Amino acid sequence: MKRQLIIQWVTLLGLLPAIGQVQEAAIAVHANQTLHRVSRYLTGACIEDVNHEIYGGIYSQMIFGESFQEPSEALVIEGFKTYGGDWRISGDELSGSGGDGPKLVSDYPPFARGETGVEVFLSDRSGGNAGLIVETSRPGRGADNFDGYEVALDAQASILRLGRHRHNFELIRDIPCEVPVGQWIPLVVKMTERTLEVLVNGTSIMQYEDPEHPLNSGAVGLRPWAREVRYRNLWVRPVTGTRTSLPFKLKGDQSVAISRMWHAVQRGPAVGQWHMEAGHPFVGDRSQRITFAGGAGEIGIENQGLNRWGMCFVAGKPYEGCLWVRAGQPAELFVALESRDGTKAYAESRLAARSNDWQRLDFTLTPTQTDKSGRFAVTLKQPGSVALGYAFLQPGDWGRFKGLPVRKDVAEALIDEGITVLRYGGSMVNHPQYRWKKMIGPRDQRPPCQGTWYPYSSNGWGILDFIDFCRAAGFLSIPAFNLDESPRDMADFIQYVNGPADSNCGRWRVAAGRPEPYRLKYLELGNEEQVDENYWRKFKPMAEAIWAQDPGVIPVVGDLFYSQVIRDPFSFDGGAVKTLAAHKKILDLAREHDCEVWFDVHIGTEQPPQPGTLAGERSFIEQLAKLSPGAKYKVVIFEFNAGNHALKRALANACAINQVERIGDKLPVACSANCLQPDGQNDNDWNQGLLFLNPSRVWLQPPGYVTRMVSQNYQPWLVPSEVQGAGDRLSVNAKRSEDGKVLVLQAVNISGEPVSTDIRLEGFIPSKATAAVQQLAGLLDEVNTAQDPEHIQPTFGEWRHQRGDGRARYTFPPHSFTMIRFE
Repeated sequence: MKRQLIIQWVTLLGLLPAIGQVQEAAIAVHANQTLHRVSRYLTGACIEDVNHEIYGGIYSQMIFGESFQEPSEALVIEGFKTYGGDWRISGDELSGSGGDGPKLVSDYPPFARGETGVEVFLSDRSGGNAGLIVETSRPGRGADNFDGYEVALDAQASILRLGRHRHNFELIRDIPCEVPVGQWIPLVVKMTERTLEVLVNGTSIMQYEDPEHPLNSGAVGLRPWAREVRYRNLWVRPVTGTRTSLPFKLKGDQSVAISRMWHAVQRGPAVGQWHMEAGHPFVGDRSQRITFAGGAGEIGIENQGLNRWGMCFVAGKPYEGCLWVRAGQPAELFVALESRDGTKAYAESRLAARSNDWQRLDFTLTPTQTDKSGRFAVTLKQPGSVALGYAFLQPGDWGRFKGLPVRKDVAEALIDEGITVLRYGGSMVNHPQYRWKKMIGPRDQRPPCQGTWYPYSSNGWGILDFIDFCRAAGFLSIPAFNLDESPRDMADFIQYVNGPADSNCGRWRVAAGRPEPYRLKYLELGNEEQVDENYWRKFKPMAEAIWAQDPGVIPVVGDLFYSQVIRDPFSFDGGAVKTLAAHKKILDLAREHDCEVWFDVHIGTEQPPQPGTLAGERSFIEQLAKLSPGAKYKVVIFEFNAGNHALKRALANACAINQVERIGDKLPVACSANCLQPDGQNDNDWNQGLLFLNPSRVWLQPPGYVTRMVSQNYQPWLVPSEVQGAGDRLSVNAKRSEDGKVLVLQAVNISGEPVSTDIRLEGFIPSKATAAVQQLAGLLDEVNTAQDPEHIQPTFGEWRHQRGDGRARYTFPPHSFTMIRFE
C-alpha cells in the first residue's frame, strides 16, 4: 500500500521517470464531438451459486445444511477416502449420486503402468456421466479439485469421455460409444507412463498418448458427474503385480449417523443416539433424529455454517429462526447460540415439541457476547426423541437488507461497488432440477434440489428472491432459466411477475405479499448453449409463450463464444457453433412477432491484453444485422470470466469495458463473473469473485474496484480519442457529461513500464486548474485478503494540469487503471 501511494503522488508531481524507463505517448481527445451514448449497464455482475455465492454468501441463512439432506460422514468405506457425495453400499455394490463430481479414491498404492477396471451400471439415459479416475493425486472436495484422468460413460450422449484434470478440467476427447442402460458394463483402462487405452464391454474404444502433460502416476478412484450410478468389481493390476480386487465394505461403527454439516453434542454422562431417517421426511428424502437415551446431561447436534467456518454473533442483537420438528411423545428442545467449542452459551430458548406431525417452532435468540466464530445448537436435556426436518437462523431486521433474506453488509457493499445490473445465471441453470416453480412458497417448505455445483441445494433463495433484492437495491435484474422449462411454465412466470393481480398467477404473487407487478423486462433462456437446431426447437415455443403474455419482454439467448472474425455466417471456426443458421431463425421469429431478442456471449478477462479488440464479437454483431434485416436485436456480455481476482484480472476487465463502450448501443449490458465469493471457497477454476466475504465482513478485490471506478465516473457520451506512440500498452476512452461541462479520461496501462503522455483536449476548456484522479495500480498478482483487505485499492488525488496551450502532461504508472476527471 505504501508503494502504491508513493507511485500515485510521484506520478502527480511528474517525477515518475526515476521509477523506471518512461515510454512516450500522446492522447488526443475531441470533446466537441460525440460518437454515441454509453450505457449505464456496463458495470454489472453475474451472480450464481458457484463457490457458494448464495448459500453461504448473500443469503441471510446462517445455517448450512438446513434441511439435513447431506448424508452422514459416518459412512466410512474401508480402503477408500471420500471427497464429497452420497455413497451407499448394498451387498457388494456401491451406489453414488453425481452432484458436483464427488470422488471415492482408493488407498491402494499409486502406480503408473498397469490396468484397472470396474463394472458400471447406468439405470437410464439421463444426463451426466460416470466411470473411473486414474493416475489420481492431490484430491480434495470439489468438482475439479484433483489431478488425474477422467474416463467416463455418458448414456444420454452415447459417448466415452476422456478428460484430464490438473485442478481444472481439460476435455481430451469424446468418442462415440454404445453405452447400454439397465445392465452392467465392464470398463477397463490400461496405462503406461504416457498412454491410456480404454476398453468398454471388452472392446478397445480408444488409445491416447499424452505428450504434453502426462500425469505419470497416481491412485485409482470412482467419480460420477450429475447422475446416479452403481459400481461393482473394482480391481487393479500393476504391471509388476497381480490382479487385486478392491471390495466395497463399511469400516468401523456406523451406528452414529448425523447429516454431514452438523456434528454431535454430548455433555455429561448422557447417552445419545443419532440417526438419519428416510421415512416421513419434512422435505427431500431424509430427516435427522436425535435421541436422549439415558443418563444426565445433554444430547443434540450443532452447526457452524458454511464449511464450519463459524457464525458471527453480535452482542445485544436479535437472531430469528425456526425449527421444524416431529416427536412421537412430547419433548422439550433447547436452541442456543454458543462458542465454537460449546463451552459458552450466549443465548438459549426452550421449545416444546408436541406432535407426531411436523410442527414449526419459532424462536428469537439475543447473544450476550460478540463472537465471530460461534455455533448454533439443538439439544435435549432429558430422555426423549425428536426428528428434525429443517432449521433456519438469520439476523433480525438490523442485519438484513430492507427486511429481505439478504445479508445487509453484502447488499450495501454491492451498492457501494457501483453495480448497476445483476444477471442471475450461469451453469447452475443447466441442471435438470432447476425450475422456477420449485423456488416459490415458504422457503422452509421448498423442495431441495440436486444443483449443478452443490447436490443438496435448498431452493431457499431463488429467482423471485433475486428479483426482490435487485428492486430493493436499485439494480436492473436479469434472471436466467433452464432451457427445458416448459412453455406453459414460462407463460405462468411472465403472468406471475408482470400480469394483473386478478390473473391466475398474479393471484399467486399477491398471496406472496407482492401486489404490484414486477414489470420485468429481460430474462435469459439457458446458459452457454450451443445455439443450433436443437436450441431453436426449444427456444421458439418458449419465446412465443413469453410474448403471448407480454410482448415487451426481451428473451436473451444463452449463447457461447465468438472469438474469431466471422466472414461467412453459415460456415466459420472459432468455437462449438459453426453456423448462425439457428440465429437467423430466432431473428426471423422476433421480426414476425415485432418483438426484440438479445444474444449473450461470454469473453475471457484472465489478464491483459485480454480481451483484445473483441473483433470476433464485433463481427458477430454485424453478421446478425445481415441475417434478418429489420429484426430488433442486441448483443450482451453477461460474463467476463477469469481464474483469478488479482490486479491483472482487474486490468483485463478495464480493457474489456473500454472495448464494450466503443461498440455502442448494440451492446448495452456487460457483467463480470463472479459477483462475490466466500473467502477460501474455490470449488473450480473460477476464483474470480469481485467482492469477498466471510461470516463477519466483506471487502472488494481489485476487479471490484474497477467496477466501482467506472460506475462512479460514469458519463453518458463517448467522444473520439486517439493514442499515438504507446503501441498496445495504453487503452484510453474519453467520455463527457450531458451538458459538456465534465470530461473523464479512462486509461489502462497494461505494460510494466510507466507511460508518459501529452494530453491534448480539443473543444473542452477546464474551468478548474486541477483534475480529480482515481488510480488503481500495483503488482499484477496482488489481491486483498481477510488479514489485509485494503492492501490494493484506488488512491485519490488532485492533479494540477496547468493546461495553458491546450496540452497537459501525465504519466500513467505501470499496470494501472486511471480515471482523470476534468471540470
